[in-house]
Amino acid sequence: MILVIAINIIAVGWLLMAAVSWGLEETLPGVAFMLLLLPQESQITLPSLFGLSTHRILIFVLVLLYLALGSGKGKREQTRRLPLCILIGLQIVWMLLSSATSIVPSISFKTSLSQFFDFFVLYMIFASVVSKVETVHKIMFGFVAAMFVCSIFGMLEAYSGWSVMSLFPSVPLRFSDLEGTVQDRGIRMQATFDHPILFGSALTMVFPMALYLLAESKQMGRKAFLWAALLLAALCIYKTGSRGPWLAFALSIGLLLLAGRGKVRKYAAVIMLLVLVVLAVRPGIRESLSNSYNATRDPSSPEGQSYQWRYLLYHVAFGQLEKSTERSLLGFGPESFYYLGLTAPFLVDGEIHTVKIQSCDSAVVELLMDTGYVGLILTVLPLLTACGFALRRHLRLEKKDSSPCAVWFVVIFLFMFLMTNVELYGWGQQNYALWIVVAMAMISPRLERENRDEAKRILPQSQWLEVTRSE
Repeated sequence: MILVIAINIIAVGWLLMAAVSWGLEETLPGVAFMLLLLPQESQITLPSLFGLSTHRILIFVLVLLYLALGSGKGKREQTRRLPLCILIGLQIVWMLLSSATSIVPSISFKTSLSQFFDFFVLYMIFASVVSKVETVHKIMFGFVAAMFVCSIFGMLEAYSGWSVMSLFPSVPLRFSDLEGTVQDRGIRMQATFDHPILFGSALTMVFPMALYLLAESKQMGRKAFLWAALLLAALCIYKTGSRGPWLAFALSIGLLLLAGRGKVRKYAAVIMLLVLVVLAVRPGIRESLSNSYNATRDPSSPEGQSYQWRYLLYHVAFGQLEKSTERSLLGFGPESFYYLGLTAPFLVDGEIHTVKIQSCDSAVVELLMDTGYVGLILTVLPLLTACGFALRRHLRLEKKDSSPCAVWFVVIFLFMFLMTNVELYGWGQQNYALWIVVAMAMISPRLERENRDEAKRILPQSQWLEVTRSE
């Protein structure tokens, strides 16, 4: 508890001093760094209420600073309508409607309010305050730096057996009180995250950002750091032993090879070549991947059972929702899945047993059960909108132009892909990163346009053309 209090004092003290000294916008990269780095266990539990985590304290202080200092962009910018506000508003309203008919209304209402404050308010602040392309790059660097530190913690965990999480108290991370979880496969690194899959997922999300920053960087020291972060992240993704992040990592490289331009595509090709070289010279790694693939196809193995379990979850969810029109529309209430007491026949040790469903390894299934088909659509729509917006902006760019829009497209796409087989939506550090990325995806084109217009206004033509090419 002393460590948590110390972290809170340091984090809030830095945020206040930085905001007063530099302005609110200049604090956002540091906030992004802390939100992704600090574990959910860095919190003080308030009985019967909620966990007062460092993340929530930081967001609360950000709100106060925003109200006190404003966005710093003038009245016209402050009154500009936020992108996605209608879709996000519909999602919040639907969650509250679902909570009103929930089988556990108090937990569902707490979850709905938590979603709004933890993620949507954060999105609004970042989308409102960021006014410069340079800040966008700094926020990306904050994410990369956070995952570099997490990767170091992960390597210590893998090779020494010591986990940084041993320093933090064990606290309930969600409003539901789970009776237990399925035992996992062996020892896998998780750094400051609550599961190796979440750690691997966050690494795959940040990986494209590091590639983009590497392509844009001109300083040798910065390039060296980014290469170290990339290589260490790739190693940690492998060490998590999580097939979802493995697939997402391969998918990210493939998407960057297709959609990336210039140095981003070149560095993605270099990473792919390095992976192939490692597989060729390290037969142990190649064999472990092959064994994992074969085990996944074997329904009697732990790896095979985990994927069969995901198929079972979809089957059970569709079956439950078909029983009631109301539930198919509204679901059973946010975070109600664990209170349904569901059972299903499942192959265990070569025999069919009726097992109690105590874990949900798919964000899609949980959203279906919690908020119904309409709730799932309203949850995915903002993400799809931001993803499509970033892709369209990227495709309209001329070849000479540089923009992180391809990165935003890849990151959001990867998160939605992982939602199908990982329960990572609505809790965990990766969600703070997701909503900051969504904010950056929606405002980056405007910032780039304003940056070009400003350069055109104050510089001679020869110089602003050079600025346009360097963006």
